[in-house]
Amino acid sequence: MELAHGIRRQLGTIMLEEGFLTQAQLEEALVEQHRSSRPLGQVLVDLGLVSAGAVANALAEQHGGLLKSEYGVSAGLLRPPPVPEPEPAPAQVGDLDRRRLVGELDALREQCEVLRRGVALLESELARIRDSV
Repeated sequence: MELAHGIRRQLGTIMLEEGFLTQAQLEEALVEQHRSSRPLGQVLVDLGLVSAGAVANALAEQHGGLLKSEYGVSAGLLRPPPVPEPEPAPAQVGDLDRRRLVGELDALREQCEVLRRGVALLESELARIRDSV
């Protein structure tokens, strides 16, 4: 995702932070990238360090949403849902809890919409592939 002031996390940083690479593997890939002038994602795949799908997901994560690349269409890295907070005692349930629940519901609706768009893109890409065969 984008950070403050429009600065994007670097692909290697995403792959490292998400556990796809070790620091040594990233350094090896960066040396090869500098030597060959190829994109880092291509170097990572060519060296056999990560799959093309992992690169596609990390690129989508870097760009903040759905992305179509030479590795396919990706919605980004999937993370487990956050651990829910413990339920408050019945006496504490009130307007604040309703607002929190409405906010969580809105966030889930937004995530569903992103997934729907991703499925639609994948279905259209699959139809295009089937039509070209």
